[in-house]
Amino acid sequence: MPDEKSIPYTVIGGASGPGARERFPLTVILLDRGGHLYRPELFDSLDKLGLRSVISIEEGPETGDASVLSQRFPAARFIVLNEKASPGARINIGMRECSDPFALVLWSDMRILSAGLSSRFSERLSEQNRLCSAPYLQGQKGELLPCATAPAFEKQNLRLIQLPPQADGARTVYPFDFAGIYSKSKFILSGGFDSSIASPYWQKLDFGFRAWLWGEEIRLIQALPVAYMSEPAQEDQTVDSSYRWFWLKNLAPSYRSDGAVVPRMRYWSYLRSRGGNPFAALSEFNAAAQWVHINRYRFHCDAPGLVDLWEDETHELR
Repeated sequence: MPDEKSIPYTVIGGASGPGARERFPLTVILLDRGGHLYRPELFDSLDKLGLRSVISIEEGPETGDASVLSQRFPAARFIVLNEKASPGARINIGMRECSDPFALVLWSDMRILSAGLSSRFSERLSEQNRLCSAPYLQGQKGELLPCATAPAFEKQNLRLIQLPPQADGARTVYPFDFAGIYSKSKFILSGGFDSSIASPYWQKLDFGFRAWLWGEEIRLIQALPVAYMSEPAQEDQTVDSSYRWFWLKNLAPSYRSDGAVVPRMRYWSYLRSRGGNPFAALSEFNAAAQWVHINRYRFHCDAPGLVDLWEDETHELR
């Protein structure tokens, strides 16, 4: 996988303000979606929550806005990328820059619907020991969005079902729109987002499937509702090379005894769906099989096993 350290960027601000140690031990990783009209209000609302740090990941060139805001909000740090990067690559950079045990990933067109965060909230995050806690999400008009995703198979084809949150703590395959509270230590151990997957949708799905297949959890959390200030971005779910890499890493492996393997016979299924040069297909298949072999003992189940277990717990939480 590409190393995000190769993406050049400039860091602006980030000096700790007064009383930083007493602030809530949570860093916000803010992904810029464009439109800076209400930026001061956004940073003011985050500052009032008492968060220890805000890391805003932005694509250059730097306009001077970041310098002004960094002086007004000492807890804010601006990382200005010198080239375009996928959401997952940006989050990977933010997590490396984060010095708190947890990081909340938000977009610049989202707002937290909470007046403050308690010490009990921090304790709950530690007790739950999840890779990611995904918030309940509301639309512009206050409607609850279908931000929970459940997996299913139809005639051996993966189907993802979008549902409104059923209960606090319910499973979701991935954090909707990447938004969620991530454990930094678990995120690093999981490998983070695969920036070699160009499509944000399949990148997000790869992260979520890998988390569950490797025994980690992504669950909804009701205590930190988040609202969009504009229409949520539409997801491009085109089946392309990004999907193929997702399939090879997450749907092709078979769990056997205490580890995972990609059966050699799956190459023919891959070739039929991919088409094109069979030697190129074999090279891709072998690269994925090698990746699975290296990580074989990290798998706790395979995709069919995960789907079988999913429905039972969903019914328990209803």
